[in-house]
Amino acid sequence: MDRSGPVRVVVWMRDAPPLDGPRSRVLDRLRELEADGAVDDVSVRVWGRYVDPPSDAPASEEGPIQARIAEFEAWADREGHSLEPAFGRCERSTMVSAERREVIRLPLQCLAVYAGDRLVGVFPCSTGSGTETVADCIRRLGTEAIVDDE
Repeated sequence: MDRSGPVRVVVWMRDAPPLDGPRSRVLDRLRELEADGAVDDVSVRVWGRYVDPPSDAPASEEGPIQARIAEFEAWADREGHSLEPAFGRCERSTMVSAERREVIRLPLQCLAVYAGDRLVGVFPCSTGSGTETVADCIRRLGTEAIVDDE
């Protein structure tokens, strides 16, 4: 694993996980990896069920979640991956307007892995050979194979 920068994992979740559910077990395992030194930092962020897609506006005008989605999409494009179907796009209306607009449905849980300031992985994602899941990410973090040497 490229340890030129600290390896940190940001866990994005829709809401607090049930105490004994799969999402809480993911957090428990990430904390174990942090205690063992395989990961330098684990943090948790909360997002909603849907978010407007990133726009062409300057990053300073985007919301924090749109900025993360734009970062995730740029990473997926560079790597030849896709965020679909986990970050599915659909049309929704609101209670105040019947007008439909495109939104991104956010996954229940997503892991963003950084080496220093460089995003090196988003899970789940789709690759040419299948889907890389949150569980795949945790397995790779435990074997130090998540960050390529560059």
